[in-house]
Amino acid sequence: MRSAPEFSGEVIAPPGMTETAQRGGHIPGAASIPWAQAVREDGTFRSADELAALYGAKGITPDRDVIAYCRIGERSSHTWFVLHELLGYRRVRNYDGSWTEWGSMVGVPIERGSDRR
Repeated sequence: MRSAPEFSGEVIAPPGMTETAQRGGHIPGAASIPWAQAVREDGTFRSADELAALYGAKGITPDRDVIAYCRIGERSSHTWFVLHELLGYRRVRNYDGSWTEWGSMVGVPIERGSDRR
C-alpha cells in the first residue's frame, strides 16, 4: 500500500507521479502496511505464516472486512492478491479509486499522522 510519508500526509504522492489527490493523509481507521513488506529481498512472497503475522499485527484478519487502497489502486492490488489469493481472506476488496479519489472528494474525513496501531 502507500508509503509512510504518503500515509501520514507528509507527501501527497511519490515524486514524479502525475495522478495525485488534493489533500494528504489517510482514510480514518486505516492501517499502514506498505506492499513491499509482503515480499523478501529477492521479490518472492513471504511464507503464509509470515504474511498472516504481518497483517494480523495491524488487525487485518480473515474475519474482518478489508479494503486495500494506495494512490491509484496498483500497489493495493498486490495487497489484495496477498490477502485474497495467498491467505484466503474472502472479505477483502481493492479500492481502485484509492487515495487519488478519496483525497480529492469534498467533505470526506481524512486523518493525518502516523499509523497508531
